[in-house]
Amino acid sequence: MPTKIKRFCLLILIPFMAMAKVEAAPIIKNKNLEQLKQSALADDYAYYVAEALTTEFGARQSGTDSELQSIDWLAQKMQELGLKNVQKQTVKVRNWRRHSASAVVTAPYKHNLVTVSLGGSVPTPPEGITTQLVRFNSIEELRSAKPENVQGKTVYLAKQLKQVSELSSDYLDALNARQQGAIIAAQLGAKAILLRSLTTLNSRIAHTGAVLYQAGVNKIPAAAISSVDADLLDRLFTKNLPVELTLKLNNTETDWQNSYNLYADIIGHEQPKEYVLLVAHIDSWDLGTGALDNAAGVGIMLATMRQLLQLESAPKRSIRVLFVTNSQFNQTGMQTYIKSHQAELKNIVSVSESDLGADFIHRLDSKVNPAQLAEVDYIHTLVSDLQIERGHNDSNGSTNSKHLLTNDVPVFNWVQDSSEYFKYLHSANDTFDKIKLESLQQNVAVYSLFAYVVANSNINFRHSPEQD
Repeated sequence: MPTKIKRFCLLILIPFMAMAKVEAAPIIKNKNLEQLKQSALADDYAYYVAEALTTEFGARQSGTDSELQSIDWLAQKMQELGLKNVQKQTVKVRNWRRHSASAVVTAPYKHNLVTVSLGGSVPTPPEGITTQLVRFNSIEELRSAKPENVQGKTVYLAKQLKQVSELSSDYLDALNARQQGAIIAAQLGAKAILLRSLTTLNSRIAHTGAVLYQAGVNKIPAAAISSVDADLLDRLFTKNLPVELTLKLNNTETDWQNSYNLYADIIGHEQPKEYVLLVAHIDSWDLGTGALDNAAGVGIMLATMRQLLQLESAPKRSIRVLFVTNSQFNQTGMQTYIKSHQAELKNIVSVSESDLGADFIHRLDSKVNPAQLAEVDYIHTLVSDLQIERGHNDSNGSTNSKHLLTNDVPVFNWVQDSSEYFKYLHSANDTFDKIKLESLQQNVAVYSLFAYVVANSNINFRHSPEQD
């Protein structure tokens, strides 16, 4: 064949080769896709679940009666919906409980500050701890402090969280300060640590969250004050006068106790052992009613399963919903699930988690085999009309799903707009009135389409050994 004719034929074939690649994506052209989307966008079941969890059970701290009762309620709902293999899995959890907290500035002027213990904090002596405050702008500044400037004092970390729309580096820096601050302060000889609440809202509401301790390092009391009271402290420090404070924290913690993970399946009719995993956590902190964190996520995921159950036929692969406990204390619920299901982790086709509030999803990030990005992009096209952008392929997962990354479980991270979320996270203001029906419906539509398409495809999103 002459060279010119060969080149011409090649030019003709190239577009068809490209089309063949597109056709390799899991393009499922049937009535279920549009039907599923429209049904989910009109469904109020997620809203109903979130309302019930916050109204009938309220705060659901791990191992409390309210959390255990909410788990039983959810198990009953799973049975009523027709989900299979409903299982409760025992998880050992801490029984740390807060009782009271106060912080009073005694010099140079007297002020009562709104304060809460950080989760897991040791208590102060009954009479409290009265010391001079020493102020640091950041955890990095504290790390570089001289012991003689901290010894015998209470550390005040004044790091302010900027306005963020998701898990930005600024939030992660502030989170690190809350978790690690007590360890670093204790190593420098501090008696206690006080933090500006991790919130973007200026109010006299204090926000909690877990504090970490380290073996071999003295455990010191840790608390957070409201952002408005933090502003007050900052002004006091501009006076160039010693600032003294009395901190009293009454917390208790004795033996460990039982709580439970809860999971159930829609069983696939071709590859039942392979499954799409949908995750949310049941537990919440004890200050509000755990609406945004995370009754909304539980409602979204259960409503997604309800939508999928209403279809005419079962998917090819199974779909599992997993509600984990103890997310607030080092995600031991998720870690317990992973340990006990180690042999089947290779069968998880993909994982997706709802734990960033109740607002609209605005972006899809992923962590999959780059060879399968065309399929991920296709899934995105199914929901792009819901104002969702296609993000990057370097996702770290979410609060609990991140623990599956070391097992090469592919991640689809449907990122919600969290600009309102960080105003109320871990505070008494985390209540049902912050949840909007329309945003939950959009979330359910997204997760339903995602789970349906992946469960009805044969795509392997994992990295192949030769690519590692």
